[in-house]
Amino acid sequence: MSDRPHRLLVIEDEQDLREIFQLVLASGGYDVQVVEDGQQGLKAFQTFQPDVVITDLLMSRMHGYEFIRSLRAMPQGQRVPIIAVSGQAYPSDQRRAVELGACSFLAKPFKRNDLLGLVDGLLRTVRVRFWGVRGSIAAPGPETIRYGGNTPCVTIERGRDLLILDAGTGLRKLGVCLQAEAMGKPQQLHMLITHTHWDHIQGFPFFVPAYVPGNRLDVYGPPSVEKPLEKVLRGQMDPAYFPVALGDMAADVHVHEVRDPNFQVGPFKVSAKYVNHPGITMAFRIELDGTTITYATDTEPYRFLLADRHQPDADMAGYGGRRDAELVNFAADADLYIADSQYTPEEYEHKRGWGHTNYLDAVEVALAARARRVALFSHDPMHDDAMIDEKLRRCQEVATQRGGRLEVHAAVEGMALELSPLPQ
Repeated sequence: MSDRPHRLLVIEDEQDLREIFQLVLASGGYDVQVVEDGQQGLKAFQTFQPDVVITDLLMSRMHGYEFIRSLRAMPQGQRVPIIAVSGQAYPSDQRRAVELGACSFLAKPFKRNDLLGLVDGLLRTVRVRFWGVRGSIAAPGPETIRYGGNTPCVTIERGRDLLILDAGTGLRKLGVCLQAEAMGKPQQLHMLITHTHWDHIQGFPFFVPAYVPGNRLDVYGPPSVEKPLEKVLRGQMDPAYFPVALGDMAADVHVHEVRDPNFQVGPFKVSAKYVNHPGITMAFRIELDGTTITYATDTEPYRFLLADRHQPDADMAGYGGRRDAELVNFAADADLYIADSQYTPEEYEHKRGWGHTNYLDAVEVALAARARRVALFSHDPMHDDAMIDEKLRRCQEVATQRGGRLEVHAAVEGMALELSPLPQ
């Protein structure tokens, strides 16, 4: 992580306010650049590489709404936090700014401490961003346009810190964005892989930063049954399947097999555990600055399989319950539980033993774990947007019936959840 001061880009057309922004933010120890309109802001963004952007909404030549939309359309502008500022603070205007991509809204006039507190909060906030949310196989098309069709890829972000979870087809767009952000400077990136089924590694050969000299990529995942993790990744890049070999990646790529259930990746404290899915599959629990995310994208309850394989008895029921309780404990008090929720309860009756969970059981795990939020993940490739809407509705209904403390989200490609503490 760079130790340079955080850079803030301010776009403001009023001269006196430009001076106030410059003085206040510089007094907070930030490196500040101030420009007059959105067009200048887009040019300055390319060269200045800010960590936060602050933009007025009503400006000549290019207003703030246009600027936010244009910035979010650029690969290098996908992840940067944006604060919208305006004296026109109608709720509808605030909602529109957020819909276009702003993270926060600050009404004019503002107090010095309010501005500094908002900037500091954005730099410290842990965000979970979804780049691919679909299970089993990519499913692009008009029927999946709202939730997305790419296979699993998630990032955990805080300021300049970044951890990548899984390398499904969503990794391709993430790589494009990261390389655009870097502007030729070396990157050090970290990736956790839950298992090596195709939908969790197919994006790896298309990860642009892995082909750039000077970059370093550390990949962590479970040891395979027959071959090391590195050989599994290398295997999908065999000339019979792919024109570029793993050895042709110009970055410094290091593959680590996870043997210790607790390890450190940069500032991220990681715990790993095996879960019930065909082959060798891990779930990860990641902690950062008091924020906890549990990522269990492919898993199936033990108790149902035991019921299928054995005559019901107390010993079998007790064993299955204990094994399922391990996942509950792994997600205990998580700020976000990213949960396998591939099947409907009705579908699961015909798909036991396929290694996935029905979405109502995923919510039950989140409730038992006292998680604050659950993201329904690994959407079935046969489920269109309307079916995921119904999944979300049914799960939210269950959470409400049980007291309403649990926030239920359906993971959406491009969505970023900010994990600031919730009210107790």
